[in-house]
Amino acid sequence: MGRSFIIGLLKHGSLEVALGAVVMSMVVASTCDAYVPASVYISLFLAVWFIYILDRLFDARKIPTSASNPRHHFYQEHFSQLLTVLVMVGCAGLGSLIYLPAPVLLYGVLVMGSCLLYLLWVFLSTRSLPKEVVVAALYTAGISLAPRALANSGAQPVDLLILMVIFLIAFINLILFSRQERQYDMADSQESFITRWEPKKIRLLLQAAFTVAVIGIAGLSWFSGGVLPLQGLLMLMLGVLWILYQRMSDFETSFTYRLIGDGIFLMPILLLI
Repeated sequence: MGRSFIIGLLKHGSLEVALGAVVMSMVVASTCDAYVPASVYISLFLAVWFIYILDRLFDARKIPTSASNPRHHFYQEHFSQLLTVLVMVGCAGLGSLIYLPAPVLLYGVLVMGSCLLYLLWVFLSTRSLPKEVVVAALYTAGISLAPRALANSGAQPVDLLILMVIFLIAFINLILFSRQERQYDMADSQESFITRWEPKKIRLLLQAAFTVAVIGIAGLSWFSGGVLPLQGLLMLMLGVLWILYQRMSDFETSFTYRLIGDGIFLMPILLLI
């Protein structure tokens, strides 16, 4: 594994996504006053990274020609090396299971199984699922399963509203990426509703998602009886995505928008310090 491969892995390997999932899970744990062992976060990091690498490898294998998307091209060019990384991450993830509390292990297997079934469907089926909806839902389930499984009390309306807002933020993030990479996906025959819908319809969907997310963040005050620090953080994350949405034309020749979009899930570190 040479220097160029390591640089490419850092650039296209979705490490920031896995780290962001850990940070967001910590936030959910803080909202429901749950103690989550470090072993759980390590397993979560490995599971998210494994799923993202596997998804990219499936994409690379399905594209019959040289991919136009630089990310897919990297996975095509270094397929065997990335397969080795996948096996290593998978083995480390399996090894980490023995350290998980029983409730977390049970729910974790269910969510992981759902992710693998979805990826197999995408790889084997000719019918596409609404990828952005499914991935956002699985992401939200993944970051919340351990805190909810270890919480001392049942889920309250405010907890469910927080998860709904996190789902919408993840959904908007995915839609922005798919919208920006629409021409690559069409060239590489990566079909989704984003490639089928007209740009105007996608804009309306994004605007509706932003609106519902803002209403949801504001609604946290009604359910909690006051203003939560988390509200400001969620609004800040949403605000960065809104600016990104407005300025996507500035990133026509750059993938910096991915770094910004995925980076928002690391912002809750400010709340945890």
